[in-house]
Amino acid sequence: MTVILDNGVIWTGDPARPWAESMVVTGGRLTEVGSGGGVGDAVRIDLKKAFVCPGLIDAHAHVLGFGRGRTRVELSGARGLDEALDRLRAHILAHGQRAWIRGRGWNQNDWPGGAFPDRKDLDRLPGDLPIVLTRVDGHAYWVNTRVLREAGISRDTNDPPGGKIVRDGSGLPTGILIDTAMDLVAPVLPKETDEENREAISKAVELLARAGLTGVHDMGMSAREAETYRDMAEHAALPLRIYGAILADDPDLARVLAGGPDMDWVGGTFRIGMVKFFMDGALGSRGAALLLPYSDDPGNTGLLRLDADSLPPLMNAVLESGFQCAVHAIGDRGNRIALRAWDTERLRYPGRPVPEAPLSSIGQVPARIPPFRLEHAQVLSPEDLRRLGSLGILASMQPTHCTSDMPWAPDRLGPERLTGAYAWRSIVDEGVVLAAGSDFPIEAPEPVLGLYAAVTRKPADGSHGAWSSHECLGREEALAAFTAAPAYASGDLHRLGTLTPGKLADFVVFDRNLVTCDPEDLLQAHAVLTVINGRTVWADPKSTIAGAYEETARV
Repeated sequence: MTVILDNGVIWTGDPARPWAESMVVTGGRLTEVGSGGGVGDAVRIDLKKAFVCPGLIDAHAHVLGFGRGRTRVELSGARGLDEALDRLRAHILAHGQRAWIRGRGWNQNDWPGGAFPDRKDLDRLPGDLPIVLTRVDGHAYWVNTRVLREAGISRDTNDPPGGKIVRDGSGLPTGILIDTAMDLVAPVLPKETDEENREAISKAVELLARAGLTGVHDMGMSAREAETYRDMAEHAALPLRIYGAILADDPDLARVLAGGPDMDWVGGTFRIGMVKFFMDGALGSRGAALLLPYSDDPGNTGLLRLDADSLPPLMNAVLESGFQCAVHAIGDRGNRIALRAWDTERLRYPGRPVPEAPLSSIGQVPARIPPFRLEHAQVLSPEDLRRLGSLGILASMQPTHCTSDMPWAPDRLGPERLTGAYAWRSIVDEGVVLAAGSDFPIEAPEPVLGLYAAVTRKPADGSHGAWSSHECLGREEALAAFTAAPAYASGDLHRLGTLTPGKLADFVVFDRNLVTCDPEDLLQAHAVLTVINGRTVWADPKSTIAGAYEETARV
């Protein structure tokens, strides 16, 4: 069936024709984009001047983690230790004496005093249940004494490489396990079943489609989890496009590399094409690797999970197999090691060709999948920032990290390092392609929040003014970072990322113009229609436009 969407305000993302009034969808593709027309035998939908943009893609997020969080204790936004304990206590009383209590989202930086909590705080809760709570950044656990006992963690347990067991003045573990120290608990943690993972994914993608997302770059799954995604896609049970990264420490990585990356979308919505490495930890838990000590923790330069000698051979194995290297790097030391490792290898790996020459909305780009992605690029030294453009990397950054971290990041970094922190404008000006994401569930998944952060550098709650406003992006630059840039990052710019004839019909209709509305209005913007491959995956029941399209293109 052919559908003509007419009388709209359509931001195409194509610099050759950035705005249009109508577009024609036939067989899941865009056949016309312009100012009217279309074939006679078609359904015509009046957009009534609604705003339309290419499908929004989150370039760095965690779908399973987001879905699992729907069934765990939510500690995000807790304003102090007492509120976090109250939420846990209420959960225990409501759900009975289950074997394990899992939760996530606590952030001691938002609590009075900013100190890490302690296992003894959890020990006071009823039931003597094992409790494992993941910090908001995913880089630390807060566990109770029972978990330490079951995992065999004591004063005699050494810190693992790349990790830290926080201890009290007498040397006893406090219950805070940072980065690779979290792995010490893994042998005793209950493993999710394939069916539980399937349910978590289904719930997550439903909520993400409502937010206006048509795709996600899922930055860290196991080979086993990837098979669940693959099976769902093959059976038409995965409506969003998921471009996945296998974790570099997955025990089945060798098998995955031997099989090579997916050359096309499995079932139209799933691909594996990346391997993710962790260079260091996170700034909030002081695990990000810095060149000089933390300004608020003298003597601590963070944690390296990989070093300058071990990263290059690992990268080589991944690149030789045709996968992208996606390297998590937060601190300036972690970023420097990652960039230097790539600099020694980059001429050998120009990137895998894509099937067709791309139609670019982000400038002249090669018809190849970029082989090296720097995930976060959160704190860069001036020297490294200035040489980014010559390295041919892709920078995958999360605007809401900046606005979430602004109350405490200056204390961590000090004024000099702030000049290279969350420096989107400077990175773009160096000629680097910037792909934007949220890192959900660490941050909220709504892309309009990322757009707001990118163009204002202000927190959504209005608690602070703009931070380093010279680093703001323009409105269309920010939209391109959530559309064309992620499509380029996955090698899909020839078929996704802009509303151009011949591309797949992935688009979103919003209730206001994301380019021209007041910046504050971005916070209230919501998707009324999300379409992938020409099919409806979310339709606001209150929207007549969404209802009309849903009738013609129901999933």
